[in-house]
Amino acid sequence: MRAVIAAQSWPRPEAGVLPLEATVRIVRDAWSAASSRVALTVIGTPGGGPRTADALAGETWPVGGATARRAGGVVVLAPVAGPRWEPGALSAALLGLAAAGETARVVVPLGDEPPAGDAADLWGGGLEASRAGVAALDIVALVGSDRPLLGFTGMSAAVRDGREHDAALAQAAQAQEERWAAIAREADPVASRRALLGPTRLSDEPGTGAAGGLAYTLAAMGARLMPAAPAVAELVGFDAAAVDADLVVAVVDTLAARDLDHGVTSAASVLAARRGVPCVVVTAHLAVGRRDLMVAGVAAAHEAAPGEASLADQIRRVAQTWTPDR
Repeated sequence: MRAVIAAQSWPRPEAGVLPLEATVRIVRDAWSAASSRVALTVIGTPGGGPRTADALAGETWPVGGATARRAGGVVVLAPVAGPRWEPGALSAALLGLAAAGETARVVVPLGDEPPAGDAADLWGGGLEASRAGVAALDIVALVGSDRPLLGFTGMSAAVRDGREHDAALAQAAQAQEERWAAIAREADPVASRRALLGPTRLSDEPGTGAAGGLAYTLAAMGARLMPAAPAVAELVGFDAAAVDADLVVAVVDTLAARDLDHGVTSAASVLAARRGVPCVVVTAHLAVGRRDLMVAGVAAAHEAAPGEASLADQIRRVAQTWTPDR
């Protein structure tokens, strides 16, 4: 029997998270101790946010206001420091790669993390000048949401979700909507694409409202938007490892409704479905019911408390349940 596990960072009891490599080690050791005859592969799999490149192996170098890593035939960018993109620094990095004649695909992981600054600052010299500056690059932005930039399901609506009775928040969201609508009126005619099916205005396209509008500003510069979870699974080798798996497992800090659509769990369930094998999740915070799990193709979800000992104990239990050592 062969089990393949995608492991994210695990929360500590007080605050913060374990390093990704520590989570991988704990999961591997605990599973192997409980079910030693199972062929086991544990892969550190980030969620597709700005620091995704940290989990990849490859040559790194500074460019503009970012760090570039060459991995798997592509160049993956990451902020120099911190968990969020600074739009001006990202713009400088893309312009720097273009000036250096980079020919590989450039991947910008966004997830759904708002930037540290105004997303429109990505167009420091104006949209048309920015588009011209990076026109030679093949840019892909990885997004962790399907929301468009504007409208009832757009970026501003997500701000109000669950807090519709907060008058101050509603007013701020309305101001945000109006500002981005004005930006889109100027940018959509420049950046929108002809399409036989689906929206033709860029601001209506799924994913453009991800990461506080940074997905939209990147797409307006010419980037293609792709779902983060399957792209990261390919980058780290999770999809290749799962080709002949008998069990696919995701170890994630949180399992909420959005994670079933856009998180590591979604990638694991798709890979398991291709093989016709079970997908199992271990999480520190389970916020969905059995029906949602079934619809998402997850056979079972097991919850454990934060901390190394709790993670190891739950992994041993799951290994004994799903991969009997016989």
